[in-house]
Amino acid sequence: MSTLLSSFTRRRNRPRVAVVTSTYARSQDDHQVPWMREMARRTVDQLDSLKIYAPSFRGLAKHEIDGVEVRRFRYAPKVSETLTHDSGAPSKSRSLGYKLLALPYLLMGMLSIFYWCVRDRTRVLHIHWPFPHGLWALLPKWILGVRVVAMCHGAELALARNSKVIRWALKFFLSQADEICVNSSHTAVEVKRLCGFASKVVPYGATVSDTETSGEESADKVPSLLFCGRLIQRKGIDVLLRALPAVLATQEVKLVITGEGDCKAEWEALSKGLGLENSVRFAGFVSNEELGELYRDCSAYVHPAIFDDKGDTEGLGVVLIEALANRKPVIASNVGGIVDVIIDGETGLLVPEKDEAALAAAILRVLGDPQLAQQLGENGRLHAARVFDWNRCAALTVGIYQGREISNPVGIPVIG
Repeated sequence: MSTLLSSFTRRRNRPRVAVVTSTYARSQDDHQVPWMREMARRTVDQLDSLKIYAPSFRGLAKHEIDGVEVRRFRYAPKVSETLTHDSGAPSKSRSLGYKLLALPYLLMGMLSIFYWCVRDRTRVLHIHWPFPHGLWALLPKWILGVRVVAMCHGAELALARNSKVIRWALKFFLSQADEICVNSSHTAVEVKRLCGFASKVVPYGATVSDTETSGEESADKVPSLLFCGRLIQRKGIDVLLRALPAVLATQEVKLVITGEGDCKAEWEALSKGLGLENSVRFAGFVSNEELGELYRDCSAYVHPAIFDDKGDTEGLGVVLIEALANRKPVIASNVGGIVDVIIDGETGLLVPEKDEAALAAAILRVLGDPQLAQQLGENGRLHAARVFDWNRCAALTVGIYQGREISNPVGIPVIG
């Protein structure tokens, strides 16, 4: 009897987990959703088994990253398998071609994931973006008794705000989950408001290591600003570009923008139209090593996020955590989950969204006051280390897999 009890406890404490996601790194050098990849790396040794269940991209087959197996299901001819990756779901949902891919995507995902759950003896499904992916959890839950953890990031809520059908579907999928998690207090409030469910806030940490900096810049160095992320509407880069001439009228500055996305060409044209070719560089995708160098060299990190046409905005903003971890002052919009990361006047400066004048003034304030910049950077590093520590984030996640009560990360409310 004691042996059986011990075996049951061991299985419960080290469950067989599958993370279900629309987007995951396609190779060792792919840095999309790096926070999800880092969470997998941090939790795999604490579980009996961990696998990633994800759609293919242009025919991509099963592969392994960081010692974690990534299973890929096919849903269309190779050339058409582009429904996921590179751009956000609310942006792609505008395209008729992508809408036509949704049915085979959902059907093949549902069949493949049920089959994999049987084959892998999966006991926990961690579903990211539960609309529409909550559909894939129904058969494993109803037939196999799999524990379902639904993780909301914000994009599904943006879709639900504008559609009663999607809101009903999201509410139903969440009702089937054993645990509902969110990435920020803002997302928790939206889940409660739209669907009526309580949730637990489980944030992520930085995926770019902090670098040693002196905190001082040489007097002859041109200050530099940095933005990192997908170039999609809700990032608000057009607001930053329009604010830059006011900054340049007072202070010479360089701006580096990393990432790709469907707004890149539009924003490059805007930059050229504003005569900013000598001040702005679109760097495209960069490696973690290159990104670390950019963090080290920048004078401040700027994140001008907005609510886009679909009502979507930043759920958390992991790049902000990375900037704090690298002791950099941050100027950001006062929207979404950003307020969990940036405490105005303490770990950075917050400005109203789409306010070019306020954004320019905040940038000039930081660049013109080295003591303030250094203080914000140091406070930010301490805040990131306290609230967004990876060991804590991983422990919270494993505790949820095990069905344990989790403690509240410092500074972020857990609703429920």
